[in-house]
Amino acid sequence: MYDIAVVGGGASGLAAALAAAETAEKAGRTLKIAVLEKNPRVGKKLLLTGNGRCNLTNRNAGPGRYYGDTDAAAGILHRFPPEKIIRLFQSHGLLCRTLDEGRVYPYSLQASSVLNVLRLSLEAAGVETLCDFAVRSIEATHGGFALISEKKSVKAKRVIVACGGKACPQSGSDGDGYALLRPYGHTVSRLSPALTQVRTDPKLVRPLKGVRCMAEAALMQGGRKIKTTRGEVQFTENSLSGICIFEFARFLGSYEPKTLEITLDLAPEYRAEELERLIRTRADACGDMPAFAALEGILCKPLAIEVMRRALQGASVSASSLTAQNVKNAAATLKQYRFPVLGTAPWQNAQVTAGGVPLSEVDENLQSRFCKGLYLCGELLNLDGECGGFNLHWAWASGITAGNAAAGI
Repeated sequence: MYDIAVVGGGASGLAAALAAAETAEKAGRTLKIAVLEKNPRVGKKLLLTGNGRCNLTNRNAGPGRYYGDTDAAAGILHRFPPEKIIRLFQSHGLLCRTLDEGRVYPYSLQASSVLNVLRLSLEAAGVETLCDFAVRSIEATHGGFALISEKKSVKAKRVIVACGGKACPQSGSDGDGYALLRPYGHTVSRLSPALTQVRTDPKLVRPLKGVRCMAEAALMQGGRKIKTTRGEVQFTENSLSGICIFEFARFLGSYEPKTLEITLDLAPEYRAEELERLIRTRADACGDMPAFAALEGILCKPLAIEVMRRALQGASVSASSLTAQNVKNAAATLKQYRFPVLGTAPWQNAQVTAGGVPLSEVDENLQSRFCKGLYLCGELLNLDGECGGFNLHWAWASGITAGNAAAGI
């Protein structure tokens, strides 16, 4: 029998196992710990994070950068500020570097460096890794639990469930963890993809496929701003993409998509009146050139074409023949380039899950309030962060919390 079995070899599960082993060692004890992973190797999703660079935390991490049960998670986030996570990795030999907007990466800028350090540290601590072990049920037994897969089972005195949410199911996190917890009375709030592309009318974005631009983006409902962001927007075959668009995805689960739209301010540093003067001056200089030429000093050519087409409602005129109303419409379109919201990209595209097991169902150490010896951590819980290392930060902080507590019994 194991002292602790961790279900899931992702970021939070590996952090939990390592924290449990280190807590026991500091107390002069040795615990038998196993990580049960459904994939042939641990850390598959970890290798995909940060476009393969692993944005492992953010120096601005704190409750204000999260959604869901933020009040309940605040204590854990305060106990594990970014500097503490960085020092923890450094103690295991991983140097870190901070890049734009507080994003922290391994010094090598390779996600494999993070995973390799974790694996080596777990091996040195005597933690066993049992791969190709997909846990189908967790049954309470006398003195602990039985963790059962299709072909085998193991027993453990305490269990940490860290098998992720539903995002990126190709990595192994397909939502099966919720089913493991329901027999113990745990509930699951509404789940929706977060940090992913937002689908829109393909006719509006297909001509811009592959184009990138800087913009101030707003998620709107009936003229009311739900959230605004600023950054790079990317246009795909049927959706809007880019980090600033990803931030909108989690909100779509709370609204009827057809009532929403995204507006892009393609020149946020300029007022509409200033843009009108710039467009008029440029249009007069362009003479018989196509009308979109009046925008090429502001936008790249494909975007200039589509913005002017929208402003002129498809009419084809020369730059110099643009009327005052045409110029006004062009400036207005630049400031509010509108796209209807049709929903999010599927779970396969999502980086994280919005929703999960309410934190009210676990105590301050993430032990289940319904079953002693059962712990939850990571994306499984109802907490998701903004893009930029915040979700991995929660994985480390919650995993360490659960591991410390499980080892301290």
